[in-house]
Amino acid sequence: MPDSGFIRSPLLQKHGVNGLFTLRSGGFSPPPYDSQNFAYGPGDQDVHVDRNLNHLVKQAGLNGHPHQAVQVHATDTLYCSGSGSMHEQAADILLTDQRNTPVAVRTADCLPILLADNQAGIVVAAHAGWRGTVAQVAVKAVQQMLGRGAVAERIIASLGPCIGPCCFAIGEEAARELANCCHGAGRFVTGREQRYADLWQINRLQLLQSGLNEAHIELFNECTCCNPERYFSYRRDGQQSGRHLGVVELGCKP
Repeated sequence: MPDSGFIRSPLLQKHGVNGLFTLRSGGFSPPPYDSQNFAYGPGDQDVHVDRNLNHLVKQAGLNGHPHQAVQVHATDTLYCSGSGSMHEQAADILLTDQRNTPVAVRTADCLPILLADNQAGIVVAAHAGWRGTVAQVAVKAVQQMLGRGAVAERIIASLGPCIGPCCFAIGEEAARELANCCHGAGRFVTGREQRYADLWQINRLQLLQSGLNEAHIELFNECTCCNPERYFSYRRDGQQSGRHLGVVELGCKP
C-alpha cells in the first residue's frame, strides 16, 4: 500500500508542494467505514476519525490537522490560516497563502481538486461534484488564486480519484447542464438512453480555459465506484460510505 493509506501527487511534489489523496485502507474505523474514514457525524465514532487524522498527519508529514469546511456543492471560498480545524462555515474552496497550513476537502465520488502556485505561496483544495462543476468551482478557485497574486501559467493542478465516466450515470437535467457548463464540455457527456459524465475531463477543460498549462494538470484516472478495495463510493455504498481527504500544503519557502 503506497505511503500507508494515501497516494501523493507526483506533479505537486515535483514543484515542491505536499499534495495527497487518501485511500480507504490504513486507518482505524470499523466496518462499514473501514478503515480510513474522515467524516464526522452519524455512523463512525469521532474517536476513530480523530485517530485517522492523527495517523495521516504523522504518515504524510503534514503540519497538523488540515482545515476543512461544510461542503454544499457551491463555490464559496474559505480563507484559512493558523491551526487546522473543522470550520462551521460552508465552503467548497479552501485557500491559504500560509506555509505549513494544510487545507482539505472530503470526497466519496466527487472530484477533489488541488491547486498550487508555489512561487506565489498559494494553495487551494476544491470540491467538485456535478453541481460544483456546473457552477465552475475550478474556475472560481483559480480566480481566487489570481486575485491573491498567483499566475495562471504557474498554477499546478492535481485532479484526484473520483467516480469515472464508466459509472457516473446521470439524468437529463444534469447531462444538459454539464454539457453547457463550458465550451466543449458536451464531448464528455456521453450515452443516449443513459447519460454518463466525465468529471475529470470537464474540470480539466475548465482549468485549461482559465489559462493553466496543459502540462501542469495531472489526472488520477481511478474510478472510486469501480474500486471498492481502494476507495469509498457514495454511489456504490450509499449512506454508509466513508469519506476520503484530498489535502494540499505548502512547505517551507523554496
